[in-house]
Amino acid sequence: MGIGVALVYLIVSKITPDDWKNIKLAAANANYFWVVVSLAIGALSHLLRAARWRILIEPIDKKPGLANTFFAVMIGYMANYALPRLGEVSRCGVLAKYEKLSFAGLVGTVIVERIIDLLMLLLFFAIMLLLNFNKVYSIIKNKATTVFQSKWDSFKHINPIILILIAVVLIGGIWFLYKKKDKFLGFTKKFIGNFLGGIKSIGSLKKPVLFWFYSIAIWIMYLLMLYVCFLCFSETSHLTVLDALVVLSFATFGVIATPGGIGAYQWIVISVLTHIYFISQSISFTLAWIIWGSQLILVVLLGLISLLLLPIINKNDKTGIHTV
Repeated sequence: MGIGVALVYLIVSKITPDDWKNIKLAAANANYFWVVVSLAIGALSHLLRAARWRILIEPIDKKPGLANTFFAVMIGYMANYALPRLGEVSRCGVLAKYEKLSFAGLVGTVIVERIIDLLMLLLFFAIMLLLNFNKVYSIIKNKATTVFQSKWDSFKHINPIILILIAVVLIGGIWFLYKKKDKFLGFTKKFIGNFLGGIKSIGSLKKPVLFWFYSIAIWIMYLLMLYVCFLCFSETSHLTVLDALVVLSFATFGVIATPGGIGAYQWIVISVLTHIYFISQSISFTLAWIIWGSQLILVVLLGLISLLLLPIINKNDKTGIHTV
């Protein structure tokens, strides 16, 4: 989170008073119809992710309801904006609670999901390079690794007192586990067994074609929800789906680098638009924040609705709503 905030400060600090005037003007004149379209596509991508997760869970346990799975996914996305990887844990916890599934098994399926998403990212990135190599070579060389380098640099400057406290906690934890080793070993054995079962679920899918269709469709949705935002401004309306692929391929690394992509996502989108497509700083800044901010609002809104509806639809199983 600290790196994301630092990147936001870095981005904003470079904006001049004249730039701020142009940014306000751009935001006022943007066609927000396309933002609404982008939000609808984004919501569909989340629904597809929930449907794909159900297919992955089915081989290791019962197939969870679509509503509960979707709500768990949205709560997880919302949690990811607070702390990195918190979303993965929270969505597994939510679904395990309401569908009476193995938490460890669900964690295993989420790891499989992340591996599949990484493969999809590499596939889309490879396609982007094949189709746009000349355009993107300079930014690959000079820009793409900056966020990850800054993250590494931050680790090198950790206060020694923090390291000592971490060591004390680890030693205390090891001592506690040693005293409770019998119970711990039994729990660990069960957890690892369920965890490995979740990972192995990819090899026993009942609907493999549909699973891979969803996997590709999710990333096509990501591409389209970014592309339609180009239509918000006349200055970017000429950009194509292939150009959106360039932005998506780089910007996804920003989402990986910081919680929810805060700071890193905007910095990368602005860099790509200004350095590759020579879009003005004010339009690039405004568009980057519109794309990121609108999806943040969508995730938080759907996450809060999910928190509200989960206990309601699961209060009485007779309705059958959550078993869809």
